Amino acid sequence: MAIKKLKKWAGRKLRFYKDKFIFKLKRYTIAVLTSDKSDVSIALSYSFGTLIALLPTPGFSTAIGIGFIAVFKQLNKMAVMLSMLVWNAFTIIPIYWLSYKIGSQISNNLPDVEVQNETLRQILLFFKQFALGNLALTIPISVGSYFLALVLLRLARRKRIRSTGIRNQAIV
Repeated sequence: MAIKKLKKWAGRKLRFYKDKFIFKLKRYTIAVLTSDKSDVSIALSYSFGTLIALLPTPGFSTAIGIGFIAVFKQLNKMAVMLSMLVWNAFTIIPIYWLSYKIGSQISNNLPDVEVQNETLRQILLFFKQFALGNLALTIPISVGSYFLALVLLRLARRKRIRSTGIRNQAIV
């Protein structure tokens, strides 16, 4: 009996958070598409948000993004927040895993750090592999997200102009 109630409660909570996530995603997307800023500015803001979200600062990337938004006024707030929403904990985990795998391939040619403590040496080796892989993966993904955001923005705005143009002709 208690397990059924717990499953029902967990299902309701999961649906609530899924609906909340989808609502935020739609709201930020609409805010980006209806923004009066240029496509290049929005795409740069999205790319910058992607760069911040992919850096190995789990849990702090949103705070760092908000800090950059406060300092750099030319960043589109909604585009940065949309990228933070897209690169959430579920999408970051495979990126971090791939970062470590790529970093371990890259760091095979680099010399190890000389440390007396074996545990500290292993931690430094892991960090070196992860940081190198993350850097090698984050930069191309951020550049690619710039071009993807630019193309999607232009397509969405053309579609919106066409649909409002057709409505305006039908009204006249």
